[in-house]
Amino acid sequence: MLIGERSTTMWPTVTYDALIIGCGAIAGGYDSDKTDSPDVLTHAKAYAQHPNFRAMACVEPDVDRRRAFQQRWNIPHGFASLDMVDIPFDVVSVCVPTELHADVLRSLLDRKPRLVFAEKPITDHLGSSQELVAAYERANISLCVNYLRRWAPGIVSLKQEIEAGQWGRFQGGSALYTKGLLNNGSHMLDVLAFLLGALHPVALLQEISDGRSVDPSCDVIVSAQGEHIHLKAADGRAFTVFDIDLIFDRGRISLTDSSFSIVRRSVEDSAKFLGYRMLTQGKSEPTGLGQAMIGALDNIYAHLTEGHALVSDGETALDVHRLCAVLAAMPVLFPQRQF
Repeated sequence: MLIGERSTTMWPTVTYDALIIGCGAIAGGYDSDKTDSPDVLTHAKAYAQHPNFRAMACVEPDVDRRRAFQQRWNIPHGFASLDMVDIPFDVVSVCVPTELHADVLRSLLDRKPRLVFAEKPITDHLGSSQELVAAYERANISLCVNYLRRWAPGIVSLKQEIEAGQWGRFQGGSALYTKGLLNNGSHMLDVLAFLLGALHPVALLQEISDGRSVDPSCDVIVSAQGEHIHLKAADGRAFTVFDIDLIFDRGRISLTDSSFSIVRRSVEDSAKFLGYRMLTQGKSEPTGLGQAMIGALDNIYAHLTEGHALVSDGETALDVHRLCAVLAAMPVLFPQRQF
């Protein structure tokens, strides 16, 4: 499938009703003023564009925000709290702040939706995340976790290239991120695990002072395929960054612009230095990340109608949460970096 191309699979003609809990940025705010943008960055816009889902209701205690959200996304029903919801729904998007995830996810167990599409991480505490994944399994409620890059076509293609051996042996890599080891660092670790396989903790180098009293940003080292990857944290108060650089025997792969772009640099003979092999300049290409939310709904739809596996579920999200917890508990090797 080409980057940005929709699947041509013929799905059954079924429509699922969705409930969105929380009416903030990831629910619809990132897309609210971008009427001409082809990117789909939020749950509400994804439901609005997907032919097999319809957002029927939202939950938001702030009445002005709730009404504006309903009007912007043409959502007929709005409620101040989950216990006031009196209409049926099949799928729920959990878009509240992370510290509220556990309570909302527990409350939804009694409502028995077919699937919950939760923002990452599952919760802010590993024990709660493990408890809830087990509870959803017992209740036979599917849990999909929005580690978005797993549905970006260009990143999926890169995974296939790596697995096919196109780039040769993995030599190691580096990454740059901001805004918390669990919050955004887990996103980074998840996409690395998606591309390279199981990750293992190696070291916690330092915690940076970036104003985050909870979930600090950390410089860490993990390993994949026996090689090290250094995740370096920056101060998110200055800017946001999410870049990955991977080195293979046959080239270098860089994910830039928050993974909206990818640069592939292969190996060639140097035109300047006889006997040396150099990297080509490569060119930046889109990964299709702007359509990953639609890809997520395609995956959810295939799961509900035909039993396809979810690309990002409770177990894959638990894997990265466990890794973050182990890294955060390691002894710090260097003093805190001050800004």
